[in-house]
Amino acid sequence: MLRQLLVATLFSSLFCAPSLAQYGTAPEGDFPASYNGDTFSGTVTAAETDQLTLTYTKGSKTDTFVGKLAGGCAVPTTNNSNHKMTAADIPKDTVMIAYFNRVTKKVDGQKTKENQIIAVSFEVWHGQKISDEKKKIWPCGQ
Repeated sequence: MLRQLLVATLFSSLFCAPSLAQYGTAPEGDFPASYNGDTFSGTVTAAETDQLTLTYTKGSKTDTFVGKLAGGCAVPTTNNSNHKMTAADIPKDTVMIAYFNRVTKKVDGQKTKENQIIAVSFEVWHGQKISDEKKKIWPCGQ
């Protein structure tokens, strides 16, 4: 009996342990039909033309997410231009949520998986926390 309890406890701790929980599910909203609801919350640690790296750290554990924008994001600019935000426009240390789909692509005959970001929302921008009433989900690539 004690052995069965020990095995069950070990099994549940190995396979049911919570992760960093920065992966999540999107709230109800107006998303494309192809969107599967995956999100990642983190801090921008790298931003290139179309690719973002988000990192979440809690204690000694770190979780990293790399995703490519499906296209420019429809975030309004201060001068009301029609320029769509690219990954490179997002400053490091921005805290945000990426809404993404995992897609499989064929590159040089090899299947590769990538995270395609279809929308973003911001928690902290240029060191300023975004108030709940001003938070929005901005589509990318539409």
